[in-house]
Amino acid sequence: MSYDLEKYREKRERVLGVKRRGLEFGRVMTIFSLVVLLGLGLVVIPRSIAFLQNRQLEDAIYKLSGERAGAEQVLAELKKQEGVREVVMDPHGSRVVVTFNKGKLDTARISAFFLQQGAQAVLLNEVGHHQRLHTMKKEAAESGGR
Repeated sequence: MSYDLEKYREKRERVLGVKRRGLEFGRVMTIFSLVVLLGLGLVVIPRSIAFLQNRQLEDAIYKLSGERAGAEQVLAELKKQEGVREVVMDPHGSRVVVTFNKGKLDTARISAFFLQQGAQAVLLNEVGHHQRLHTMKKEAAESGGR
């Protein structure tokens, strides 16, 4: 019969004066790993969710000509269209930024909508939503630093 180490462990520890202090290495590493994973999760997950929600968005910039009151009515109708997320008019009233879901709508259909409503709108540019937001932040930082 072989000697069983586990059977007499407590007795050996009492005789030798071994005292257990602190946490075991495995538990310390488990706690450390959980802290690192939760920290990374708090940083990465919100940005990933925001990206996934906005990945289908495009911005179309139009130049409107005509009276402002009529344009505001057309823009109110445009906001009701399926796939349009946001319609923003600049303070001068000549340019309009339409944020839309490119899976449901495209610039050709938006231009056709303007023609159907009798508004004269010229497509100036089509930009990804993330790119436009990045450009706006960059311009705000440059103008704020001056």
